[in-house]
Amino acid sequence: MAAPPPIRIGSRLFAWGRRTYIMSIINVTPDSFSEPSGRTDPDRAVARALLAVAEGADLLDIGGESTRPGAVPVDAATERARVLPVIEALVARTDVPLSIDTTKASVAEAALRAGCALVNDVSGLHADPEMAGVVTRFGVPLVAMANLRGIHFDDVIAGVGARFSASLAIAAAAGIARERVILDPGFGFGPAPAQNLEMVRRLGELHAFGRPLLLGVSRKSTLGRVLDLPVEQRLEGTAAAVTLGIAAGVAIVRVHDTRAIGRVARMADAIVRGWVPPADATQARQTGTS
Repeated sequence: MAAPPPIRIGSRLFAWGRRTYIMSIINVTPDSFSEPSGRTDPDRAVARALLAVAEGADLLDIGGESTRPGAVPVDAATERARVLPVIEALVARTDVPLSIDTTKASVAEAALRAGCALVNDVSGLHADPEMAGVVTRFGVPLVAMANLRGIHFDDVIAGVGARFSASLAIAAAAGIARERVILDPGFGFGPAPAQNLEMVRRLGELHAFGRPLLLGVSRKSTLGRVLDLPVEQRLEGTAAAVTLGIAAGVAIVRVHDTRAIGRVARMADAIVRGWVPPADATQARQTGTS
């Protein structure tokens, strides 16, 4: 199947199918599942984000409310107070596009005004009826997740597909062009561990929607269940799942470990998408260093 047309996010053009893009997670929360010592200090968040840029991030996804199961919800004012100083500082210091990870329209609007160029809504436009309108007014791309928490489904891909269809319908009704939507199957957002693994195994079926796919497996509890490891020891599991996602054609991977997973993605891309040797490859072969 042909790759979807490119999408401009901020100042950069994302050409799908050429390589896998790295979205780096920048949590500005005190209760992130992946960072037990997470902080809301904006200076620390900015420092983490700039390190991710130095390590090769293509996107910075900034979130002020934890989406882990059982997390305590925060109000929009609190969420805005957490993310806006980080966004404002990063806009002044990097041209890497910024994404706002929120389900609240008022937070998304404030973040877009501050300089974000993408909305990442883990509810797939279902949590806040005003969200689709905000995305439309600002003309930015959208990541819509198939969040299956609390939803009955018999087949994980059928369940994901139904949520994708519903989100795309909401987007279309609000005037969001299908060409500006990126779809996230929602690994860890409802399916049981075995179903999450099946989701990755069957990702190729979701290309029927004709949209770029974003995969967020980084440090998730399913990896911990399989490997019997705590969150801080799940890098190899993340790498394995990311590699299989790339083999299945995902366009973006959302990760904590930017440098390590960026290298994994480059190697996987070289195998899956093809690799053009650098100019000095002939010399490397001749000296036996290739």
